Amino acid sequence: MKLKTLMFVTAWTAAQAVAAQTPYTNENFMPTDLIGTARYVGMGGALGALGADMSAVSSNPAALGLYRKSDASLSFSVLTQKDQPDLKADKTHMSFDQMGFVVSVPIMGKSVKYVNFGANFQKRANFNYAFIADNPNINGLSQTQQMADILNNTTYSTPLADLMYNAYVLNPIYNRDDQGQLILDEKGNPTYDKYKALQADQNQYDRVTEGGISGYDFNVSTNIKDRVYLGFTLGVNDVDYYSYTTYREFGTLTNTDGSQLSGQEYYSLYNTQHVSGYGVNVKLGSIIRPIENSPFRIGIAVETPTFYHLESYSDYSIESPMYEDQNYDVQYGDKFNTYMPDKDLANLHMKITTPWKARISLGHTIGKYLAIGAEYEYANYSKTKQGYEDWAYDDWGYGYSNGGTKDPSMNAINKATLKGVHSFKFGFELNLTDQIAFRAGYNYYSSMFNKDATLDQTGPSPAFGYQTTTDYMNKGDVNIFTLGLGYRGRHFYADMAYKFRRQSGDFYAFDDTYIATESTGRLSPIDVHLNTHQVFFTVGYKF
Repeated sequence: MKLKTLMFVTAWTAAQAVAAQTPYTNENFMPTDLIGTARYVGMGGALGALGADMSAVSSNPAALGLYRKSDASLSFSVLTQKDQPDLKADKTHMSFDQMGFVVSVPIMGKSVKYVNFGANFQKRANFNYAFIADNPNINGLSQTQQMADILNNTTYSTPLADLMYNAYVLNPIYNRDDQGQLILDEKGNPTYDKYKALQADQNQYDRVTEGGISGYDFNVSTNIKDRVYLGFTLGVNDVDYYSYTTYREFGTLTNTDGSQLSGQEYYSLYNTQHVSGYGVNVKLGSIIRPIENSPFRIGIAVETPTFYHLESYSDYSIESPMYEDQNYDVQYGDKFNTYMPDKDLANLHMKITTPWKARISLGHTIGKYLAIGAEYEYANYSKTKQGYEDWAYDDWGYGYSNGGTKDPSMNAINKATLKGVHSFKFGFELNLTDQIAFRAGYNYYSSMFNKDATLDQTGPSPAFGYQTTTDYMNKGDVNIFTLGLGYRGRHFYADMAYKFRRQSGDFYAFDDTYIATESTGRLSPIDVHLNTHQVFFTVGYKF
């Protein structure tokens, strides 16, 4: 890339730079978690066929069809992470998780017994978490090498590559003649075609995330002869995601006089990202009692894709002690200089479409003492689609295909990175007395990521023209264990539940696909634990 080209891209991204949406950002908006009323959580969410719980509407809209009384409930929780990193971030959070009501209208017709109307707020995801992923040995590899590879082998740049260029941590290899003299262009500027990068010994990384996804379900359901229950739900998701990251690299610097400085900090990269917006979906469900004199039930539900409209914004800067002298040699100083783009950054308007979801559930009760439930769900996340709002890009003419609304390249990356997820829910409720119940449950979600998936930024996706980070994490399977207790009075009820969510992930600070050599080897992942404890409380009133 010639200097004039890089300068154009730098100026353009400084005015328009935002963090791009990739599979590793979008997976936050397709959560695999268990949140809701304390009864729902205590039974592992396995209420798709048992029904008669406010939160069950999130998995099977027909669940509210089993109500024969009106109901109102309110839930909150306390969330804390199991591993406590040494960061200036709150490790324990209060969370408002659920509030809703069902109005049960008795029809008592020959076929239709009840028509119920419900509205429920329920948190879909809680993003409050922090972790550290330091790597003490990166074998000479560097984040700057990935940026140099992009500049050397693609026709575009990224905001991060431009920022590194301005901070002199990513440097041009100047063209020289046979006598070693610089070859200048018509304006007297030195020319170059390639870029060189640093060789690092270790890096440090930390991330703090905040926010969540709030879900709003509006439901209508019916009871037909106490044998068939049908339901329809319109769902709206409200997204509010914040991420704060710091990345540092350390290595050995060689000055122009040949002296070396080992263990020096090359640079510190700071990145703040905010994603907000909304998504809409529709759920259809049914619960059937196939045997007239048996309480055994089968639940079937489908959920359309969630159509997200999101805005992504980032603020990023880099600190480095490096500078360039008049001989175009990189120098090392005692003070760090801060480089950042302009503050007036525009928003990137995204359209994300999640895959369809299909669920089947089973439920059975034994007398008035025991209720048992199980549920299976499948969603193929490789079908996730990404696009953009037309008006956000027309002025730039960046070359988006299909009128700017679709991104075939990123969709191909989604297909290569993500896969189908199988999830299982099991739970039971045991009535110890007429008023006291004990509950337990278990959830399993298979990993959303293909083995050895990477965040390859060399593809032609326009989104990479806005990318300000390189890190990614291949998260593993999710296991959730729950316990709960409940009190039932004539009208008033109160529940509590405990949830332990266990998940780990392989974290990479950058992609070494095209920069690793036989001598360096591949970048070793850092095992990050994402385990959390959460205690839920619900109070409600039936009337």
